[in-house]
Amino acid sequence: MNHHLQEIKDRIFQSGIDAILVLNIESSNVVTTRYLSGFTGSLAALIITPKRHIILTDSRYWTQVKNESSFELVKYMPPKTFLDSVAEILANLEVKKLGLEKDKISLSHYEALISKVNCEIEDITGVISEVRSKKSDEEIENIKVAVEIAEEAFKKMLEIVRPGMKESQLAAYLEYQMKLLGAEDVAFESIVASGPRSALPHGRASEKLIEKGEPVVVDWGARYKGYNSDITRVLCIGEPNERVKHIHKIVHEAQQKALESIRAGKTGREIDEIARNHISEAGYGEYFGHGLGHGLGLEVHENPSLSFRNDKPLEVGNVVTVEPGIYLEGEFGIRIEEDVVVKEDRCEILTTLERGLIIL
Repeated sequence: MNHHLQEIKDRIFQSGIDAILVLNIESSNVVTTRYLSGFTGSLAALIITPKRHIILTDSRYWTQVKNESSFELVKYMPPKTFLDSVAEILANLEVKKLGLEKDKISLSHYEALISKVNCEIEDITGVISEVRSKKSDEEIENIKVAVEIAEEAFKKMLEIVRPGMKESQLAAYLEYQMKLLGAEDVAFESIVASGPRSALPHGRASEKLIEKGEPVVVDWGARYKGYNSDITRVLCIGEPNERVKHIHKIVHEAQQKALESIRAGKTGREIDEIARNHISEAGYGEYFGHGLGHGLGLEVHENPSLSFRNDKPLEVGNVVTVEPGIYLEGEFGIRIEEDVVVKEDRCEILTTLERGLIIL
């Protein structure tokens, strides 16, 4: 049994819950399914009791389950509905109190489930999220490999960047290189935004042609064994103007101050304030609208966050991004992003690319 599953069982079953149900319908919760069982398919129900670990799925995945998971396979067969089969298993196990991640199930599926089961349902989202936020050495190693793949792909992309290329061409080449280098997939749709479009924090790569001297924000990541990297750098083809250099310097300084402050015991709010105060003191506080960072792991955005919303102390083993930015509508935007592991008295920076403005 993997230690994640054991820890979650230890915490949840002591509260009087009889069984844990993880519903993954059309990839709605592939993350927790993979985390607890190892199974990566798009349809599954995990039913976990103190003594049994059951996985229900259809014929597309019976062989795959045997290869990926040690859970006991129960074969789902139509014409019975999938949720009817789940309810039947729960009834046979005489479950009276069921733990469920409510934020990972649609309203329609939740309503269908409660109409079929005769048990109390308790939300266990917080427990699973908290356990997932503290990464094991193996998880951190997977994230490190995801970072390495992303960084090597970026270096290869820099070799072919030319004025007149489309943003979409650059994004496609970057994603192609990540897969060639061993990525299971891209972590998310790569952001390549140039000139005025770089002021869009989540500017999808467009057909815009990249011009000489304008900043290009590239935000990308690789997925390796389910774990993601998430990096942002700014490049210019040719010399940028002094205003671009000045804004980049402010963002770089804000990030450096935040990185130096990260350690176990500090809250997400405190670290966010350090970077935000630096940007505000430079006169650009209103142009930094998002949180400083987010947790990173099986999901690109998970707990804990580095933002005003998070007053919980960081813990050893948390992996977070640190990504301050300044976005000047109609002009340009600058963002720099690192992936770091929280340690007792510092953070370990996993990203290794030069953080300065990249001038080609």
